Amino acid sequence: MSDDLDAMEDTPQADVTKDEVQQRVQDWKNHLHALFDEISAWAKENGWLVKDVGTVGMYEELMQKLNVPATEQPTLRLDRGDSFALFMPKGLWVIGANGRIDLYTSKGTFVIVDLAESGSDPRWTIFRASANRGGDRFQPEMITALV
Repeated sequence: MSDDLDAMEDTPQADVTKDEVQQRVQDWKNHLHALFDEISAWAKENGWLVKDVGTVGMYEELMQKLNVPATEQPTLRLDRGDSFALFMPKGLWVIGANGRIDLYTSKGTFVIVDLAESGSDPRWTIFRASANRGGDRFQPEMITALV
């Protein structure tokens, strides 16, 4: 079984070209800009202060392997009174999604992922992150709550 899993991990990357990786990176950045523009417009209309807090670097493993240059991803911060929301892109190549953004707010931490297929319009979906950043110890009894 372990050999099968190792083969599955190697297969997708073996067929990917530098041009395809560059295109995926550009698509990801375009999706981030579009999402953040939409959020910013809503926030301004609803009395939030939109702040430019710079960028966060992006140089993921597949980019390194194929010699794709590092790049910058946009970030977004919203403030209103004592409330805030900070959107920080985490990565493009994540298991089960087409990119991930961590959302830190005055009420907790959330994960936003794009559940669309690569090359499709984004399908942003939000999940609440565990209060325990190290994760929760798995116990078989948890399966009932997960399915």
